[in-house]
Amino acid sequence: MALSDSKKTSEYDFQAGLGAYNNSTDVFKWVILTDSYSVIDATAASVGIANYTKVASAGLYVQDTTLASKTWTKSGAVSTLDYADFSFAADGSNPTTGKTIAVYNDTHASKHVFKFIDLTIDGGTTPADTTLGLNFT
Repeated sequence: MALSDSKKTSEYDFQAGLGAYNNSTDVFKWVILTDSYSVIDATAASVGIANYTKVASAGLYVQDTTLASKTWTKSGAVSTLDYADFSFAADGSNPTTGKTIAVYNDTHASKHVFKFIDLTIDGGTTPADTTLGLNFT
């Protein structure tokens, strides 16, 4: 595991199959978590964002930012949820405690996490220092 590794939650796929979401119209957000990427269970049934510890807004980082330009497409047998790159600029007050980025469905009542992204260089042990900014593509 390393910086930008990601894992999609199986519960999200299950709930999508039950019709719990409309990925074309639902609002998706991203947030930095203090939870270690390596211990987050992507197969857990309880993947609501409230089950994780969010990093509060600080510096130029804004907690729970809406993802822009979201699209839900299908090509052949593969469906894809995509969104614009997200970033924030350098600031000495930016967070230094985050280990994971969570992308979640903000429209759903439980705000289920769709994907977790490792923000560390060592699989979730050492928090990322984002004082130099963050650019996720």
